[in-house]
Amino acid sequence: MNLTIIVLVCYLAAVFGIGLYNGRAGAKNEEDYYLGDRFFGPLPTAISMGATDSSGWIFIGAIGYAYLAGPVSFWMYPGFAVAALLNWLFIGPKLRRESVELGALDLIDYFEKKIHKTTKDTSHTVKIIGAALVVLFFIPYMSSQLTAAGKTIHSLINLDYNAGLIFSAVFVTFYCFWGGYKSVIYTDFMQGSLMLLVFFIFPPILIAKIGGWGAFWAAAQAIDPVMGTLTGGAAGSAAVGVIIGLLFYGIGEFGQPHILQRFFSAKDDNTLKYGTIVSSVWMIGVMCGSSILGCIARVLLENLDDPEYAFPVLVGQLMPPVVSGIVIGAIFAAVQSTFSSQLLVAVQAVASNIIKPLSKRNYTDTQLVTIGKVTMVVMCVLSTAIALLDIDSVFSLVVFAWSGLASAFGPLCVLLIYRPHKVNKASAITGMLVGLSVSTIWYLAGLSAYCMELVPGMLASWAIIELLGGMGSKTEKAR
Repeated sequence: MNLTIIVLVCYLAAVFGIGLYNGRAGAKNEEDYYLGDRFFGPLPTAISMGATDSSGWIFIGAIGYAYLAGPVSFWMYPGFAVAALLNWLFIGPKLRRESVELGALDLIDYFEKKIHKTTKDTSHTVKIIGAALVVLFFIPYMSSQLTAAGKTIHSLINLDYNAGLIFSAVFVTFYCFWGGYKSVIYTDFMQGSLMLLVFFIFPPILIAKIGGWGAFWAAAQAIDPVMGTLTGGAAGSAAVGVIIGLLFYGIGEFGQPHILQRFFSAKDDNTLKYGTIVSSVWMIGVMCGSSILGCIARVLLENLDDPEYAFPVLVGQLMPPVVSGIVIGAIFAAVQSTFSSQLLVAVQAVASNIIKPLSKRNYTDTQLVTIGKVTMVVMCVLSTAIALLDIDSVFSLVVFAWSGLASAFGPLCVLLIYRPHKVNKASAITGMLVGLSVSTIWYLAGLSAYCMELVPGMLASWAIIELLGGMGSKTEKAR
């Protein structure tokens, strides 16, 4: 067994141990299983959120995109940094306090309970439709994480792609099954720290290897003139559309249930106050590091058949086995952190937000946790099956799922927090479906080259909620 595999095995054993140790007490009820009893401080909250947010996309999809598109990829990161900051300052504190007050366990549960409070409507339609949309997008989203894991393992230790993919799914599902949210957040904390370390250390080492910044950019532009532009080769209105789309990609932060879940589990307002600083440093370091590494890979590996193999191949060719093992661990960290968080939220969507209201039965705490665990196994199998089809790139799958979730849930979340009088059952349901439909049609029509699909999707959702909410308010006053 070579050193790369030994280091990777040690890393996976450490992650597994942390997951089992923190989940050793089991879960006494739904709040414990899905939120860890809301008792997490700034470091685990902020770093686990960053790791969950970035996913295997940051090492595989984002670096692959930068490899092809060049410096234009940097336009994504100001939007991400600003949106994440706004999330922590203006969404997180209110969402945390209101979720405690309402007893809401996730974003979809919050939607229903806030609408119940403001309109006195006691139906479960919003919850069921919202949960169905979570499942619809999370299964391909989770599949993209497994695809990233399969590509990494295949590239660096020459294990069969499908075998690596299946191993990743089983590995993460086991510690989620065992300990629920507590296992997830502490393993994410460890993995997020490793990701940050890799992105801070590797770019300067590789640039020095090329001969410094000047030599690096000169070599990049000599390979492809696109590497010397900030528009990816686009010009005129097309260039403006590309830049605006990438800048606004970050606003999708407001509608991602697996990311916002960290606000639900934060201990108090001070957690979010100090977590804002940690999150900002983490986000800037990781995001900028990925684009730089993509451009570096273009210089050192000119003709890759699949750009999403860029970073694993780069490490495998240039770094000693011990370092390769650490990097595989970091990529696994990105994959596992997002897959585990999304898996838990998807399970919650099915078990708590669909099965429980539809069955109209009173389950015990033990029964609810058991339903969640059975659902988890089913979700794991479905996402693995889709990943094995290998139907799309990691980047494309993540962008599509991210945009769909943002368009369906982002405007509704913001409006329920700041303009609850504009939201009723009809406007919430229509807003979710219209946002999702516009985003999907825009994507399928190929218009994303001009503007990222989440921009028209979120605008359409916001407009329809405001319109129908206003009409509903007038109707109520007339009565």
